[in-house]
Amino acid sequence: MGYIEEIPKSSKIYSHRRLAISLVLVTSAACAQGQETQSQESPRGGTAKIIVLPTITVSSQLPGQENGPVHGYVAEEATVGNKTRTPVMKVPSSVSVVTREQMGIQQSNSTSQALRYTVGANSERFGGFGSQLDITRIRGIDADYYLDGLRVIGNPGSWLPQTDLWTLERVEVLRGPSSAVYGQGTGGGIINQVSKRPADEMERELFVQYGSFNRKQMGFDITGPLDEDNKLLYRLTVSGLDSREQVEAMQHRRLYFAPSLTWRITPDTSWTILGTHSREPSIPDYNSLPAVVLGLDHSPYPQVDRQRNFTDTNFSDSSRSQNSITSIFEHDFGGGWSFASNARYMYVSSDLQRGVVYGYQVVYAHPWLRGYNEITPSKVNSFSMDNHIGGKLSTGVLEHTLLGGVDYTSGRLDRALYSVGPVLFNPYRENDYRPHIRRDFSASRAAPWKSHQEFSRVGAYLQDQLAYDNWLLTLSARHDWSDTEDETQSYSPVARSTKQQNRKWSGRAGLGYQFTQDFMAYVSYATSFDPLIGTDYKGNPFIPVEAKQTEVGIKFHPTGSGSLITAAVFNLEQTNVKTTDTQHLGFNNQTGKIRNRGFDIAATVELMPNLNLVANYTWLDSRVVSDPLYQNKSPAQAPHHSASTWLDYRFTGLLAGLRFGGGMRYLGSTWGDPGNTFKVPAATLFDLTASYDLYYLTGHDVTLSVNASNLTDRKYLASCTSEMYCFIGQDRVVTATLMYWW
Repeated sequence: MGYIEEIPKSSKIYSHRRLAISLVLVTSAACAQGQETQSQESPRGGTAKIIVLPTITVSSQLPGQENGPVHGYVAEEATVGNKTRTPVMKVPSSVSVVTREQMGIQQSNSTSQALRYTVGANSERFGGFGSQLDITRIRGIDADYYLDGLRVIGNPGSWLPQTDLWTLERVEVLRGPSSAVYGQGTGGGIINQVSKRPADEMERELFVQYGSFNRKQMGFDITGPLDEDNKLLYRLTVSGLDSREQVEAMQHRRLYFAPSLTWRITPDTSWTILGTHSREPSIPDYNSLPAVVLGLDHSPYPQVDRQRNFTDTNFSDSSRSQNSITSIFEHDFGGGWSFASNARYMYVSSDLQRGVVYGYQVVYAHPWLRGYNEITPSKVNSFSMDNHIGGKLSTGVLEHTLLGGVDYTSGRLDRALYSVGPVLFNPYRENDYRPHIRRDFSASRAAPWKSHQEFSRVGAYLQDQLAYDNWLLTLSARHDWSDTEDETQSYSPVARSTKQQNRKWSGRAGLGYQFTQDFMAYVSYATSFDPLIGTDYKGNPFIPVEAKQTEVGIKFHPTGSGSLITAAVFNLEQTNVKTTDTQHLGFNNQTGKIRNRGFDIAATVELMPNLNLVANYTWLDSRVVSDPLYQNKSPAQAPHHSASTWLDYRFTGLLAGLRFGGGMRYLGSTWGDPGNTFKVPAATLFDLTASYDLYYLTGHDVTLSVNASNLTDRKYLASCTSEMYCFIGQDRVVTATLMYWW
């Protein structure tokens, strides 16, 4: 039996592949337009006629929903740029989208891993212990995480909320300040995680995974209509994880539920409710070690065994749970005008009960480490809402796409810290290489470090996207009102209270010129403002961060292709940057002013049918330009060079169903401390994937894939924030995954 070319299988878009093929075959009009016919050997032998038809996309996303599934590596639209349905080509900013198909091919297991091949993103600087903690820097500055267009609020110094990647449809990245439309945020940009939503066709998917460190994971995703009229749609996405880690005596267990329901009230009105429930009774803590025992900081001492756990493993018992409910209401007035109201309540509770290594002392010609035990309970309650209306109108020769809205965010954050120690211990011993620490926290509880913070923020924004001939002009303005109250005990029975009120304008202006439909050049200027959550070690609330960026770039996207090439030069300045407190574990300070200059280039190219290339390069010059301690120094964890390349090919003909891919990631060297006294060496890592679609043999929708990250098992250090905090890189991880659709 022959097969149809040009209709590749994708579980999320082509939910009923055989139905789609049947529809193509019975459409006589398509066959009557002089299509080519070819002869090719079929998968079962013999020769069959192949009718080459235009690509047909059978998509179950809702009408007007730009957050739906994407076939391939390139998304035509993304809301992250302007909060409107604007093609990525017409956004005067640097935007990337990681599609569900790319995540599946690369077998990413977290948002951080999904961003490995995204230009300008440094998503795994905490190495092998970052899979349970999504913290990403873009262009040298921490980015803000969003979920379905609303900011995710976490408690600094504790377990931040994390969204299971299995529940996401795509991950969108906007580089540079974004306050003008999205609200208060840093200059690094935003990472918008887009949830899977209910579909109007039945889709069922199941996966089972086993891998290195006895990793066991499975999940399912079921969606479809609840009634005959397709007015009520549902989706249930579930995943479970049980895995050891590369460091001994660590385990990660998680159960994640994401139910959702869509009610199509009228053809023009829909209401979607998305829920999440995550429970992690056991969560590993990333284990930082001093540079001196890892061969850095000009150390004359031997390196310790990186697989050892240098903490009190009988004491460590960390956990995290989170719950959220999101409402997305959309109404189309007609004539190009629409209204949207998004709201979310989220509750996150975590308990860090862990051993900590901080500092060392040379004893008998070898460094002995200092061990502590600490307990850090944390709770976060947050509510966010964003209401906006948008539409199109003409004024003479100008075409306008208008957007105006008001958003509101409030939250209550509680965190405490109780600790005992330090105790010196010898990490080079054959057996007894862990600290023996008493577990009496009575003194610490009598005079603890505790923080209670409440905040509320209101923002009003307006945006106009003007088009004239080949010119595109985007103007955005926003005003924010922010109120924060802090009550902190800094190892004292007496609490200290402070209040802050901040009022600030922010904006963005971007001008683009389309030389052709495929090629655009642009220049943009944007500012941002972010009243940071949290306090320093002494209980002082953080000063608001302010940033500004100038960017010049180009975009090339051949019409109808699966290719997109972008390049940008930028100058980004940010004041009051939050940095790691090198003297107090789990706390942060602020640095005066940082200037980040550089350029990045990204290419996602369909070199030929079924052959995809992803290539990225970033050059970054990050420097402190105003600070009494670190003037003219480069911040830690900011690589001067970073690059990545990914190539994959899907076979046809006799080898139909087989797919191979591989990638290279270059992690440039970074300074290991704010004073620039030592460097963390660069590392080059290789990834590999191979998969086979058993449909071509069995007729069943089953795919088996094997993936390896850090294929050569390179032993490297991900980064250091000071001579006391260095993070071990991720060892080789091999996973085998079985996917089944029915």
